[in-house]
Amino acid sequence: MSFTVTLVRHGNTDANNERWLQGQIDTDLNKNGREQAKRCGKRLKDDPFSKVYCSDLNRCKQTAAAIMAHHPGLSIAYDEQLRERDFGKLSGKPLKYLTSESTRQHLSVDEFITQEGGESVEVFRRRIITAYEKLIAEAQEQQLSSILVVTHGGPLKYLTSYWIENEYKLDPLIVKPMAHGNTAITKIHNQMIIQFNSTDHLLNQNQPPPPAV
Repeated sequence: MSFTVTLVRHGNTDANNERWLQGQIDTDLNKNGREQAKRCGKRLKDDPFSKVYCSDLNRCKQTAAAIMAHHPGLSIAYDEQLRERDFGKLSGKPLKYLTSESTRQHLSVDEFITQEGGESVEVFRRRIITAYEKLIAEAQEQQLSSILVVTHGGPLKYLTSYWIENEYKLDPLIVKPMAHGNTAITKIHNQMIIQFNSTDHLLNQNQPPPPAV
């Protein structure tokens, strides 16, 4: 059976621009992010989605809503397992604080995050991959032909590693673990990556993607 998964990162937030760790803080899209989500929705308006899976944080909910405006009546499942990495007590801190303070304490960034009550890279990666495999299995069991997944930059980075490790058909010069742009679109059709980190719908926004935090 033909099966397509479309994955979208949420739109821009003030935390993205100001470079602080939002992690699982429930931030909203800013004006630019709402416009990005609107453009993403228009780009995906003709995609025949059967169901939406979405992080339960507002920035993803708002992005999904802009896409679903073109798909009335579409079922959506909110899943906390699709959230961004938990940074514990570091949530809300400037991104640069991670490197400066971990260096001062002679810790790796990962050790510093776990020391402050956040998820280790391995725990985070395992959570995201488990959530992804579960929703794929559910969609295929229900014989859905096309689903949309709205999540965050961190999950998309580690899912890219997962696809590469599981030998999805791809171009290694283009598909690599990286920060995805706000509302960037990735499409997988029958384990072939046919679009990756595409932001063609964002006219006049040729700028480096904000960090996945």
